[in-house]
Amino acid sequence: MTVKRQYTLPYCNLMLEGLSADINNPLSPLTMLMNVECRLPGVTDITLTGGREFLDSLVMAVSRYGQQLLSGVPRPGVTAQTPPPLVDLKPGDGQYHHLIVRQQALEEPLTDANALAPLDVKLTTVQFYDLMEAVDQLLADTQTLPDLTAEFQTVSRRQVRPEEPIAKRAAPAALGAAALAAAGLALFFVPPPEFEPTRSNGEANTPAETAPAPVEAGTEPEDNSVEPTPKPVETEAEPEGNSAETTPAPVEVEAESSESSGDEANREEDATRDSDSVAGAEPVELPTIATKISDGDRIRALNQSLYDRLLDELAPISNTEALAYRVRLTEAGDVVGYEAISDAARNLAQETPIPSLVSTVSEADEQADFRVVFTETGVLEVSPWDGWPQ
Repeated sequence: MTVKRQYTLPYCNLMLEGLSADINNPLSPLTMLMNVECRLPGVTDITLTGGREFLDSLVMAVSRYGQQLLSGVPRPGVTAQTPPPLVDLKPGDGQYHHLIVRQQALEEPLTDANALAPLDVKLTTVQFYDLMEAVDQLLADTQTLPDLTAEFQTVSRRQVRPEEPIAKRAAPAALGAAALAAAGLALFFVPPPEFEPTRSNGEANTPAETAPAPVEAGTEPEDNSVEPTPKPVETEAEPEGNSAETTPAPVEVEAESSESSGDEANREEDATRDSDSVAGAEPVELPTIATKISDGDRIRALNQSLYDRLLDELAPISNTEALAYRVRLTEAGDVVGYEAISDAARNLAQETPIPSLVSTVSEADEQADFRVVFTETGVLEVSPWDGWPQ
């Protein structure tokens, strides 16, 4: 039973005629192709006809050229070893495309001897897109030649033309190599650093402190720019004189003793000052709360109020670890005392804004404790001491 399939578009009409697999069922797929007709209205009055070879070549040419047109990557051309295809598509001037169909004598295989002049059909971009749409509909139709598929050929990386010329792409590498060579040449002329030997006590030797070379007997020492330090001259005490005269040695001893006593006094004064500063950093001991605030909304409000007050007066703290404090607030939001959790928090309490917020209020009010943490990264954290109320 003869079956026809037609794919019609404004600028392309593709019709296939053949036989179905089941002669008694008109809805069976068209499996055997007998004739193909391709008409291009508005282009030419010539109707392109052929068989299965013509259809396969037309599908291959349209698919490859459409891939090249949409991707912008040119497909490899036909070499001398491969014969030209029956149908081919090539770009033209401007928005035109050339559909080239090689014709042959009827009932004879296509050879160079019996091949006629190729038929060149000039298509616009819209007409080519209609032809490509008709071929796509044919490939998507499972009721017409189910074995017909479009075979795409990948393009190797060597055949893709680079977007930038090689000179422009090599310029950054050449510039970097030139800069590296210039830097190496400049460092070649830099003299190596010279280091002087140091003494065991960490003081550098100087020419004035070096020991003089030994002088041979019978020779005079050379004239050096640095005069040697003369040895102290010891004088014998004259027998005559008053017995009350004394050498200056006891005076020097007394001076040294006075200096040592002054240093001890300074150290005692520094120790007293440090102890006073530590004593001033001692937080107030917190007694047991008589009446705790149990209202969850009030706890959240006091927590936010304490956070805002601490944040307003917060300054940089020289802490290398987190400082945690237990701060007590009244129902009115007044700070009545605080307690350090660690030794570091106790020593650095005066650097925090907590002591400046302590005030004297009546202890009859309801109170609540909060945990205040100053992290080593400078972040302030405030939360209820017993956890957030449910």
